[in-house]
Amino acid sequence: MRRRDEGEPGRPPVPVPGCAACAELAARRDEARARYDGSAETDANVLLRHHQRRDHGGAARTRRVFRYVPYVLAQDPTAEPEYEARCVSGDETECGAGSGVRSGPADVEEWLRGHTQETGHRRYRRTFGDYAVFEAQEDVPREGTTS
Repeated sequence: MRRRDEGEPGRPPVPVPGCAACAELAARRDEARARYDGSAETDANVLLRHHQRRDHGGAARTRRVFRYVPYVLAQDPTAEPEYEARCVSGDETECGAGSGVRSGPADVEEWLRGHTQETGHRRYRRTFGDYAVFEAQEDVPREGTTS
């Protein structure tokens, strides 16, 4: 994204503080704007941009530092994952019996075995749910390190 003072089309340039030439051209632009003279206002903006490129090494700039911080998606350690299964056996309609939410896959498998023994059904839809959080990669311990 370009800054307002880097000559973005449709945006007026910002004068460099303390520069008499910038101030004079900005005043000329303001006077033209007050007279509703769009042509003169545009001319002043063009002259101000040319002046800034020539005498200030480009548009007026301030130093900005942007730091890229990569994020990783991780399982939220404060929330327990959830496991569940539903019987989808049946010729015309599904059985629909469900295990309910369980705390681990072994608990769901135990329910599956019991349901299969009782009904002979052998087709199930298993679901797993957890909570995820985005964490700054620098906050995530790297392999072989401790935090």
